[in-house]
Amino acid sequence: MSLTYGLNFAAIAALIVHTTLFHGQQIWVMARNARGDLDDIHTRLMRKYKNVPTWWYQILLAACVALCFITCLAWPTHLPWWGLLIALLIAVIWTVPIGIVQGSTNIQVGLNVFTEYIVGYMLPGRPLAMMLFKTYGYITMAQALSFIQDLKLAHYLKIKPRSVFWGQVIATFWSCFVQLAVVIWSLGNIEGICRRDQPNRFTCPNGTVFFASSVVWGLIGPSRIFSGKSIYSGLQYFWAAGAFAPIVFYVIARIWPRSKARFVNTPILFGGTLLLPPATPLNYLSWAIVGFIFQKYIRNRFTGWWMRFNYITSAALDTGLAICTIVIIVGFQLTNTKFPSWWGNTTALQTMDQQGTAIIDTVPPGEIFGPKSW
Repeated sequence: MSLTYGLNFAAIAALIVHTTLFHGQQIWVMARNARGDLDDIHTRLMRKYKNVPTWWYQILLAACVALCFITCLAWPTHLPWWGLLIALLIAVIWTVPIGIVQGSTNIQVGLNVFTEYIVGYMLPGRPLAMMLFKTYGYITMAQALSFIQDLKLAHYLKIKPRSVFWGQVIATFWSCFVQLAVVIWSLGNIEGICRRDQPNRFTCPNGTVFFASSVVWGLIGPSRIFSGKSIYSGLQYFWAAGAFAPIVFYVIARIWPRSKARFVNTPILFGGTLLLPPATPLNYLSWAIVGFIFQKYIRNRFTGWWMRFNYITSAALDTGLAICTIVIIVGFQLTNTKFPSWWGNTTALQTMDQQGTAIIDTVPPGEIFGPKSW
């Protein structure tokens, strides 16, 4: 787990340096011509629709920021107003570099550890403030890129921009009530929810990790873990490693323009590796096989099919998974119906990763990881 934090440090540092070196000129040109339109076929076809007025976004931004201040200041959250501004500023700064990397690789490097790191030093001993700072700094960026992603898809599908805007706003507003209702219902009706031995595996892994992070980064604080002579102080060198790695490949690409160094994406090298844990070798192997089949074999051998149906196939698989989840929960789990047992849904449960036996306990009996006292 400590290595995961170090790789996250490196990925965040590599993001800024990589996008500055490899995409800096492009960012500058696009920023100067932000009010202009690209003269491609998609833009020309979309000109028949009315654009979303800028003041719509400005009003939405003002309303959301006002609600953020009310949330932080009207209740004892221990997050000061200037802390909220810093969190929002982080989201603004990092949206562009993370979006550029995600746009070309479909992998989003998260700001969760970075925001926890910043607020842990800035406001130590405030776990609730840490969770809010993380939400406003990290989730704001993630939601912004999700919004942009939907706008991009609507642009290619020739959907009216104003319809997309209101669809996003209304759906987001409605989801606030739906998600809260689902959580309240689940906590009151699912027996043993959030426990490790819950029969249907409603173990709340995301909620558990979020709470554990509030203790590690908010209550204990990173200064006790990563600073001075602490046990994990060496992980701070990952910041320098992440910042230096893109420079190496950039210099190589400048000296040998045709070398494959120009394709090396260091934020993805660090960001992809940090998923271990919680991802297992089974996850990575599955990703590699599917990626090779669709992005290498089919793309090279059946280019016409790939251009026409690859994206649709991906969307169909995602939709099928969502529908299947609803059918399984409503049709089987909530009705206590025994699910059919066959090798496809039992073999994975018998692996060492699932049973937790792949972890080797190297701590002597009676000892613990880390210092015994702070």
